[in-house]
Amino acid sequence: MSARFSRRIFKSLMIAGASVAIGIGAAQYAQAESVAGPTNPSLKMAALPFANIGENRIIRTEISTKLSSGSVDGRPFRNPDAMQAAYASRNGEPLWIGRSGVSDHVADFIAVLEESWTHGLNPEQYHLTQIKTLAGSESPQDKAHLDLLISDAVMRYGQDVTGMRVAPDRIRQKAEYWRQPMAAGDVLMQVSASDDPADTLEDLAPQGSLYDRLRDELVTLSRSPERAAEDAGPVNFGGGLLRPGEYHKNVPVLRARMGQTHDPAYGPENLYDDELAAAVMKFQAQHGLSADGVLGPKTLAFMNQSVRQKMEQIIVNLERLRWLEQEKPHRYILVNIPSATLWAVEGNSVEAQMPVIVGRKDRPTKSFTTEITGIRFNPKWNVPTTIKTKDYLPRLKEDPYYLQDKGIEVYRVIEGRRETVDPASVDWANMTRADLARLNMQQGSGDNNALGRIRVLMPNQYDIYLHDTNSPGLFANNDRTLSSGCVRMADPEKVARFILGPNPGWSDDRMHGLIARGSTSEVKAEQTLPVYFLYQTVWLDNRGQLVYGPDIYNEDQRLLAVLKDMKAYAIPDRDGVKFAAISQNPVVR
Repeated sequence: MSARFSRRIFKSLMIAGASVAIGIGAAQYAQAESVAGPTNPSLKMAALPFANIGENRIIRTEISTKLSSGSVDGRPFRNPDAMQAAYASRNGEPLWIGRSGVSDHVADFIAVLEESWTHGLNPEQYHLTQIKTLAGSESPQDKAHLDLLISDAVMRYGQDVTGMRVAPDRIRQKAEYWRQPMAAGDVLMQVSASDDPADTLEDLAPQGSLYDRLRDELVTLSRSPERAAEDAGPVNFGGGLLRPGEYHKNVPVLRARMGQTHDPAYGPENLYDDELAAAVMKFQAQHGLSADGVLGPKTLAFMNQSVRQKMEQIIVNLERLRWLEQEKPHRYILVNIPSATLWAVEGNSVEAQMPVIVGRKDRPTKSFTTEITGIRFNPKWNVPTTIKTKDYLPRLKEDPYYLQDKGIEVYRVIEGRRETVDPASVDWANMTRADLARLNMQQGSGDNNALGRIRVLMPNQYDIYLHDTNSPGLFANNDRTLSSGCVRMADPEKVARFILGPNPGWSDDRMHGLIARGSTSEVKAEQTLPVYFLYQTVWLDNRGQLVYGPDIYNEDQRLLAVLKDMKAYAIPDRDGVKFAAISQNPVVR
């Protein structure tokens, strides 16, 4: 069942009660629709008559008072100025109470907020409990408070689903690369101007297939019968490896974890038999692991992950998807760092997909976006400071000619002139950081060049780029966190072809001619295109199945810790999809 469909079912159950609770009847609605026009046409709102003029006056006065104070019942407004402007545009009239369709819309808003946990949000940050309580009150003051709290909830929810709600510096990100929340006033104006405001609010969230699948997965996990046993002990084989055909006393625990029962036809109960191995191999494939049936630390780490931990992994991935601009260009390249995979996309078609090598744990590939401007063929490689300091300097202390075998020239630039330095003349043993900074190291183009024959030109502050490699055998590794931060491509010619394909007269013959020439040359892309370096630890495979991947740089844990500190998400309790945070003591982790 989709989230929207369940919301509409909820709405149908709420309408009658909500209509009575807020003092609006169908006959009053029909009368008002025929005689009243909206105070502000842009808002499409027709005010209904209240039970009496006195009640209307009380509600307007209470709204004005609370707007001036900037809060309701101790709950501060996220953006008091935006609230003031919205109500001023209505001449102080309420936005949601005493207007056409009020009972439908209040019920709809409650349903949207009820389901906000499926986005990885916390409904109590949108005043859900208080709104549900006030919706049943006949008090004019309560009606005013209800109207204001709905308005504030709309702004909060709308901003949270339209951009980054976490301070970037807390998670080692740069705000400039990611979508920022929609302005609070714009959210409120857009939603309140709609014929179906709750649908409009809900549609502000991403609508992509991966986002929808993650939401569905979160609901599925919340109903999982495995949650009742998620506090049970882990599957453990004493720290060693267990291979198909071997015996261990804990094989029955593994079999139960895989949802299987013992079949004596396959052997003793403690035998890791073929049927169980097939289930384990399927599990490994679903988690981006080498499907060899061997039970080692990586497989067991995923196997011992609780349902709650999986739900939290889904939540942080939903969070990151909201940082992306929802309208992608016609052509772009995307690299998912945890899966070490590159996609070149044109329209709705994947033109190229390939494994890549990304930064190792101590030199991670950064998450960012930038523009691709062209291709450099037969590039020279200027050795980065990190590699000079951490990799080469220790070797040069032992052997001053270490770099010569790699074809790397050491040189200085003095008064604009390049002067080659004899490595044997350098006191590497007493080299300071400042001394090393004045020495340049460059590897010439050729088959031994670390960048291979092709480098993608994509200016960025991290000096990270896509390139070829002189070690193609590494792409066969299951763990491809091997570089110093840049991303090596398994098929760089295919990527170059994708980038330069729109150039007039471009062809494979021209590309191969430039490579065969051996000298460094650059070709500008006539159509620049964006490249996205993302960190998604749950993704869709070629069959459209969700894959739970590794948190290679602990970015999931870093983001999750901040979200917990903000009380920014909530986990439903174990009884179906009953939402624990609706109570006064929400379960928030």
